[in-house]
Amino acid sequence: MGKISLYAPIAYLVLLLSSLALFSTIYRRRKVRRLVGLQPWFGEHDSRDIYLSLRAQTSPKVPEKMLKAALLRRATEDVRRIMSLQESKPALGELHQRGAVGDEIWTRFLAAEKVMDAEIMECAGEANFIKPGWAQTLFPSAAEIVQNSRIRERLAQVPELQKEEREKWEKVREKVLSELENENDTGATETEAKKANKKKK
Repeated sequence: MGKISLYAPIAYLVLLLSSLALFSTIYRRRKVRRLVGLQPWFGEHDSRDIYLSLRAQTSPKVPEKMLKAALLRRATEDVRRIMSLQESKPALGELHQRGAVGDEIWTRFLAAEKVMDAEIMECAGEANFIKPGWAQTLFPSAAEIVQNSRIRERLAQVPELQKEEREKWEKVREKVLSELENENDTGATETEAKKANKKKK
């Protein structure tokens, strides 16, 4: 039996480690390509872009009140998006577990959550940069703005819903009245027929 060289196990380990490194690199590149090809969950973030363009403007310098207003608008949009994600997550998770929703949609959703977490952290940092400690009051104010806008949207729908319900009620009312009139007519003809039968007897 021949002697095994000391270099054989070392060569085996080098081959094994290099193949694992190659596999890991290829796998990560494919995963990155797949994630880059995904469409974002939300559309463009216009309020963030407006805020960043105002902050970057140096001449003339943008007033601090305008920066605060733009940051509040940005935080409001962030809160609106986070609320949308929180409302969608249970149903989407259930559909994904059942197989009704594909992995691509679930991956897009999880990527949107991570993007929004980073956006919130960035927005909080910007708020603290403008005024130290402002991030603690910025997001509750933004949440209140979102709730008020939702209430206004619902209140704007009330007249239309009221009109639809009134039309439905009028149809039901007319139907019931016509049925009652028909019952009264048939009841009256029956009583007249009974009276006529009594007279004949």
